[in-house]
Amino acid sequence: MLLKKTSMNCGGGRTPWDTWISCEEVARDGQIWEVDPLGVREAKMTVLGGNNTGGRFESFTYDVRDKEDPRFYYTEDRPDGPLRRFRPTNPDWNKPHKMLHGTGDIEFLLLDATTADNSTGTYSWTTNKTLAQATAAEFFPGSEGIDAYEGSLYFVSKKAKFLYVLDLDGNTWERRSTVSGVFDGSPDQLTRLVGEQEILYYTEEGGKDAGIHGRDSEGNFFSILESPVYNEETTGLAFSPNHKRMYVAYQANGILLDVWRKDGLPFSAKSLNIKYHNAQTGVV
Repeated sequence: MLLKKTSMNCGGGRTPWDTWISCEEVARDGQIWEVDPLGVREAKMTVLGGNNTGGRFESFTYDVRDKEDPRFYYTEDRPDGPLRRFRPTNPDWNKPHKMLHGTGDIEFLLLDATTADNSTGTYSWTTNKTLAQATAAEFFPGSEGIDAYEGSLYFVSKKAKFLYVLDLDGNTWERRSTVSGVFDGSPDQLTRLVGEQEILYYTEEGGKDAGIHGRDSEGNFFSILESPVYNEETTGLAFSPNHKRMYVAYQANGILLDVWRKDGLPFSAKSLNIKYHNAQTGVV
């Protein structure tokens, strides 16, 4: 057992140095733990949860393009759960396992809409948690899955059923609907694959026949799997290093699935045998 005496561990995420971040989704006092999958170092609580505060944490990602100023992002699954950013004070890449356990700044995301439909806008970071909670309640209640790639940060709101995209090199954002076709539940965890094409894969909470769904860079929605047998939400989405295996669990049933393509290609390849849905109407 790599991690003990924790509760309701949810999405989490991988660190740049290949340990795992496990997020406790417990009321308001959950914490965030770093786990060595090889068991060389004992699991240890990070500083991400805040001193004596905690939260109902969900998923974790990072942007370390600037090694002198790495940034770590994580979501909180509450109606007013703010998105957080941690910036370590003195990042030491010779001892990266200490990076999330030392001093640093925890900041909260603020959004400002520039269009009447709240679909685009600008953003900033603040240390005022109360202001950030108001932003979360208005724009992205129940934030869950999060990922970062080449200067963009992606995260989903399961309550509003939106995908948000932040330009990390600027200060603008946009949002996109996640509602399409058989994807009638709420977007949960999020994983981005980049290969022959870029695909965002979602797990699903609620809805009929919850499964795994995705959206490609051209705006096409599609479904990988769905089940009339297992119910509740899909969770624990992960891929093998070569993207040829997908791993996903049905949480309430305690079932873990190992999924692969019949043609042997990775899930990031273009020629997927999938059902596409119209991005606006959901028609196959």
